[in-house]
Amino acid sequence: MNALSFRLVTLGLMAFTAGCATAPTQQQLSAADYGAYPTNYESIVKNFYAGALKDPDSAQYRLITPPQKYWVRAPLGGAVQYGYLVCATVNAKNSFGGYIGFQTQGLLIRESAVVHLFEFDCPNQPPIS
Repeated sequence: MNALSFRLVTLGLMAFTAGCATAPTQQQLSAADYGAYPTNYESIVKNFYAGALKDPDSAQYRLITPPQKYWVRAPLGGAVQYGYLVCATVNAKNSFGGYIGFQTQGLLIRESAVVHLFEFDCPNQPPIS
């Protein structure tokens, strides 16, 4: 599956399941197990992109934010997964050898691994200059 198809499927699933998802209560959020804080979050993000990009050696990182507690619900009202959200602004070359431009994605990290990728602008992100 190419990157565009993957993004379209991901966005479609997010839109489809948005109406089904209910947020955890404040009590559930307080008691949730987010896992260990990922102190090595920058290397986790870079290792993730090294396996996901067409030309990982061309990757340029403009911003990788410190982790913040976050949650995501599995599709169709499934279980909630807790972890730490990191926002990464990355530019890399595509299959034609041209840079695609800086894009921001959210990565949910749990136990030193990326467990969910969000294709959206991250909350509280500083402006890109």
